[in-house]
Amino acid sequence: IVNFAFSQLSAQNGADEECGLEKVDVENFSTQVVAGTLYRFDLIVKSECDEPQQKKCSLVVFDQPWTNTREVQWDDVKCDKLESEENDEKNIAGGINKIEKLSDADNEIVSFAFSQLSAQSDNNKKCELKKIDVENFSKQVVSGTLYRFDLIVKSECDEPSQEKCSLVVLDQPWTNTREVQWDDVKCEKIESN
Repeated sequence: IVNFAFSQLSAQNGADEECGLEKVDVENFSTQVVAGTLYRFDLIVKSECDEPQQKKCSLVVFDQPWTNTREVQWDDVKCDKLESEENDEKNIAGGINKIEKLSDADNEIVSFAFSQLSAQSDNNKKCELKKIDVENFSKQVVSGTLYRFDLIVKSECDEPSQEKCSLVVLDQPWTNTREVQWDDVKCEKIESN
């Protein structure tokens, strides 16, 4: 039954992608006797594309041997990408989790921190800052979320220069608190080559 479902899924996948699938594991296998048998299980598959990605496909197969009927119930099939085990090990509850691709919410935190840093800079230097890049972005769940990242900014003062500012932002949506932890902010001038 699993091999049949895998071959059907591979054929379906072949219509969408130029690469094959590899069967990795089967989980949560169950049967239900109806006018035949319904088999439900999760099939873990890995794409053989350039960027290997595991998917967990929840499948339902209907089997009725006396009528030679065996079919995947496609309306009930759902496939979701799995995070790699490497990422699972990094995402420890309460631990610092490095973020490679920023979400809209993450970008909102960066914009908030940049506006606060710009306001601070205006008070001190009377010159404009421009945001250049974000590096080393991470999150840590505490009583809220601590965001840590390096913001590369360009100062438009008399002598234009770039700075790398290491920032920490605390966000507690339930108390409407979002603040830069100024005691933890460090800005260093980047030497141009």
